Amino acid sequence: MLKGSLVRTVTSDGLELVGFWADQKSDIAVFHSHGTAGDFYTHKFIEIEGGQLATEKVSFLTANNRGHDVYADIRKHTDKGVEWVQIGGGFERFEDCVFDIEAWLDFLTKQGVKKVILQSHSLTSKILYYQHYKHDKRVIGQILLSSQNDAGLMFYALGKKKYEKTNYEINKMVKKEKGNTLLPKELSPVSYETSALMYAGYLTEEGPGTLTPYHNPNSSQWEILEQTKEPLLAIYGGADAYMKPSVKIAADQIKKHAKSTKRLTLKIIKGASHSYVGYERQLTSIIIHWVKAPF
Repeated sequence: MLKGSLVRTVTSDGLELVGFWADQKSDIAVFHSHGTAGDFYTHKFIEIEGGQLATEKVSFLTANNRGHDVYADIRKHTDKGVEWVQIGGGFERFEDCVFDIEAWLDFLTKQGVKKVILQSHSLTSKILYYQHYKHDKRVIGQILLSSQNDAGLMFYALGKKKYEKTNYEINKMVKKEKGNTLLPKELSPVSYETSALMYAGYLTEEGPGTLTPYHNPNSSQWEILEQTKEPLLAIYGGADAYMKPSVKIAADQIKKHAKSTKRLTLKIIKGASHSYVGYERQLTSIIIHWVKAPF
């Protein structure tokens, strides 16, 4: 059982977020950021990883961002007190991930942590995006678990012509400030209706969160990964049904475009799904081995 405590932080734009902190009184910590409409606790590998990191005296934080769950009521602190805003995975603005990640890194700093390894599952573009724009000196490495390309899911599901038309219509809606309009379920990578704002973030070809476009090897969107300098650990499940066009192509593209990293480690866990169900200990073993290597 992972020992720790529930903790909270408030972002610079006033949102109160909740997480779980396993403090090992270390100056290094792994910070886990969940994927689309996820949360900080559901995936079993989170608890196993935190427990194994504890044996290595490495602190662990797993925390919600404003895109947690499908639709979420979140406390917002204002000059007049506390009010509620509805965001969640269905309504999040991708670029706001910077507020969330920075708030949690500030929390870690207050706990005495000096070095942070950013880890994300599925929606790994958030940590890549954050570090590209913030150049946060506290960050010493990044772990990309099942680094997903939701734009590619739409590309293959809709076909090139409809995909391009949909991208145009979505971006037009956002420009007209109709971003909260809910879209048909066929325009969602998961089984719920999502907003135009969320779709524009990382399901369109040039969305700010479309940073691993496996379906388009020559896309300029690879630039952020190409400029990432920190050591990278990228892990895929060999049986990941969401990885289009294939896990092998995804891994090859990461290998090709991670040009500036000091150290790239790429692993495919044969038989594992997108969420590593039944393969949690194998996943954790790879992470622990990588974290223990010199940075």
